[in-house]
Amino acid sequence: MTRPRYRNLPIYAKILVPFAVLIIAWGGFGTAILVHGATSEARSRATAQLASAFDGARATLANEEQNLLQVVQLGSNTQGVAAALARGDGTLLRQLLEPIALNSERSDFRVTVRVIDRAGTVLFGLDTSVVPPKILHEPALTLAPILLAARGKTDALGDKFAALSPTDLFVAGPVRDAKGHGLGAVVVSENLAAIAARMGQAPDVRVVIFSLEGTQLTANGGPLPFRNATTNGVQVRVRVLGRTMETLYGPLDVRGERAAILGVGLTSQAVLGGIQGKSVLLTLLVGIAVLVALGIGLLTARAITKPVGALVGATRALAHGELHVRAPEGAKDEIGALAVSFNAMANELETQHRTLEKQVEERTAALRTANAQLVRASSAKTAFIAMMSHELRTPLNGIIGFADMLSDPMFGDHTPEETRDLASNIIASGRHLLGLINDLLDMAKIEAGKIEIRPVPTEVGGLVLEVENVLGALARAKNIEMTTDVDSDVPLAMADPARLRQVLFNLVSNAIKFTQEGGRITVDVVNLEQSVTISVSDTGPGLLPEEAERIFQPYERGSAGADDEGAGLGLSLARSLIEMQGGRIWVKSTPGKGSTFTVLIPSATIERLEVAG
Repeated sequence: MTRPRYRNLPIYAKILVPFAVLIIAWGGFGTAILVHGATSEARSRATAQLASAFDGARATLANEEQNLLQVVQLGSNTQGVAAALARGDGTLLRQLLEPIALNSERSDFRVTVRVIDRAGTVLFGLDTSVVPPKILHEPALTLAPILLAARGKTDALGDKFAALSPTDLFVAGPVRDAKGHGLGAVVVSENLAAIAARMGQAPDVRVVIFSLEGTQLTANGGPLPFRNATTNGVQVRVRVLGRTMETLYGPLDVRGERAAILGVGLTSQAVLGGIQGKSVLLTLLVGIAVLVALGIGLLTARAITKPVGALVGATRALAHGELHVRAPEGAKDEIGALAVSFNAMANELETQHRTLEKQVEERTAALRTANAQLVRASSAKTAFIAMMSHELRTPLNGIIGFADMLSDPMFGDHTPEETRDLASNIIASGRHLLGLINDLLDMAKIEAGKIEIRPVPTEVGGLVLEVENVLGALARAKNIEMTTDVDSDVPLAMADPARLRQVLFNLVSNAIKFTQEGGRITVDVVNLEQSVTISVSDTGPGLLPEEAERIFQPYERGSAGADDEGAGLGLSLARSLIEMQGGRIWVKSTPGKGSTFTVLIPSATIERLEVAG
């Protein structure tokens, strides 16, 4: 019996055997690679989640430090605080600082305000973390950085100091007399447990703050063992109460100095729990794919016959430029379909050969159009850069100019009133510059899809009255009559209070800006059952019809505001923020008579509350 030669085997065997070996080997190898990749991806995702939670916790502490610093700056700069501190008048200090402490409250930010003298003795203390706020009776604060602030000391970072105690985060700023001598300090603190609660808002994440010696100060979500961390952080796997956790440790800085160790933990089960099931399913799917591939290979091998030779001959002729050659289309099987496809390709090649010049002309025209669009885009970019350069330079020049007047002896000595006026101008210019930057950042976040909207049942009337209380003084300064009318049956609206307040501030501020002295502004809140409308009407110059159509586009301003400060982003931001909350905003305007901007927000019906919950 002679061994059959490979060349004499049936053609389907020649194709199928190597094909089967390759598919089976590649399938097994691929399955192992995919399972390993899935596991690696899960661990990488855990690392990314830990890093994100860790960075978020650090950012939360930095934000709280900045919030406390703002309260400190407001308190230490309040007129009369220095005199009351010099006299040790606790009653007057309470009258001056209690409104500041209460106005700084929000649902997740409650502070304790103290005033101390140079020795650290507490002259006044108020804790707003309890309801009602509680007057504190404490002997003294002994934290070294706080005493430095009370004595008017400064370092490379300025005269504001911060410190971390076992229970609280402190920020202190000096109170100085007219000659600049330190009389004491305003000290604002927040409980570490409240800060840790905001650090660990992500699900399945534990956040623990340790002292540098390893003592647990506070925790959110459960305990973690202490690990001393380098400046780059330490990632380890630990066992806590019988559970395996992926953890990340790193330093926690306060005012640029290491103050504590931060630990962030994530359960391994939350990261790797679904990997085993996915691995089994992946192996099963790859096995099915291998079997299907083998079946397809067998059918394909059996279908290959002599017509392949004719098809090869036609292909060679076509390769030599004989575009009129076609393959025979005798069979109706796969080879026949391949011949039909080949002939269709040959027809297409012949057609393309005849129409090549026309297609070149069309492509050239398309390139010219694209180049024109690029030129227009470049012009728009240049115009935007020029406008923003002007808008940013104006407040910066104001800040530099007023600062020169304060510091340059050639302007002579300034009275306290002149100094306050110059400082007020610097603050106003800085706030205008900050507003431009905030608008640009919000617009960038919206375009990138990274801005967060948290709709909750919101009392619209309260927001409107809050805006009226804040901006009413500006209206009265221009002798503008400002009225508010809120329907008695207005329901709660489903909105993000902070973003809705931002939109209302923008609309009312614009109305005050563009309304002449002696004019009138009306804010109406109307119940439409399924929604709530807020209308801001003014008696300003109004908008032209074409301006009303494009006033909500970025960087667009009406003709009445062409010479005013601003980048033209406010109304564009307002529209984006309202639409992200499921609402609408529009304007009706008559040139010379005024404008009415209307915001529609869905009401907080039971169905929406169930969905939001």
